[in-house]
Amino acid sequence: MSVYSCKVCKFRYDEWLGDTKNGVPPWVPFPHLPGSVCTTCGMQGEERHLPLAETKYAGLEATYYDQFAGKSGIAFYRDWLLQENERSPVTVLELGVGTGRIAIELARSNLPTCGVDWSPAMLELAEKKKRRMLKGKEELLELVEQDIRELNLGRSFTHILLPEGLFQQAICREAQRQLIANVKGHLTEDGVVTIDLLLPPLKERWSLLQRKYVFPDRMVYQRVEGETSLSRGQFRYALSYETFLEQVEQPRYRVEREMALLLPGELRLLLESEGFQVITSFENVAHRYQGEGEPQSEGYEMDRWQYGGYPFAELAGSLGAPTRWTILAKKDSVSSL
Repeated sequence: MSVYSCKVCKFRYDEWLGDTKNGVPPWVPFPHLPGSVCTTCGMQGEERHLPLAETKYAGLEATYYDQFAGKSGIAFYRDWLLQENERSPVTVLELGVGTGRIAIELARSNLPTCGVDWSPAMLELAEKKKRRMLKGKEELLELVEQDIRELNLGRSFTHILLPEGLFQQAICREAQRQLIANVKGHLTEDGVVTIDLLLPPLKERWSLLQRKYVFPDRMVYQRVEGETSLSRGQFRYALSYETFLEQVEQPRYRVEREMALLLPGELRLLLESEGFQVITSFENVAHRYQGEGEPQSEGYEMDRWQYGGYPFAELAGSLGAPTRWTILAKKDSVSSL
């Protein structure tokens, strides 16, 4: 993140916000500040001021994640991997597995899957869902707590998934190249990686609102307020949950996240420079529900609706709406020699 904190005096500086007390406008890089804002430490001392680590998914964000992520991507990844499995047996690694939203569906379809995440709160929810939904198939889903920046599983997979903008959490090019190297090191020869890119609304500043009943008497509002910086190649958003129980407001929850602003063409060039061959790139948003125009059948149809996405879930096709692109790339066996 672009928020720096002093280990000694605890002074914090946010590059996006500047420092109104000391007359520093927004967007001023941290290295331009030494000796000009903190009277306590004078901004002196090597490695005293460090970027704050990204906040892990926890609290209400973990609790309500599935409620607002919906079904985006689940049917796509399941159906595509089942087709791949018909040609040759697949083994799947999902990075940023979270609550197991996608991985559990893959395991239910008899696809062996390993899910990695660094959030204990998200993995706890995934474990509960695994016990409930994979009875008799628990061995098909392995859940691992690990930071993907230090990924080391000691084995390789035919397919690696980075869904829902996970790759963009690496906000600088060096971190992106390191993440690609980690992925490459865990792919079999000619293995395939898929990356979802999230593109925010086409505005400098934007806000989105979703709300739903989580329980019969609990209304939850999810607010996303963000800003995009083309010069920095990043976007940042604050996500807050407001919960009302029988019309009485409960304690709020708020978290801020920063992500790289990457276009599909940029990612293509980056992957090709790191030894991958891009297979395809496409906008991966469900414009309509599955089976439109067909007679309504009786009972529950799991795949009929595909709306959702985290943190963005806007109707596709509306002008300036956020969207998702999926890039599939194959490990180039020649370049890896």
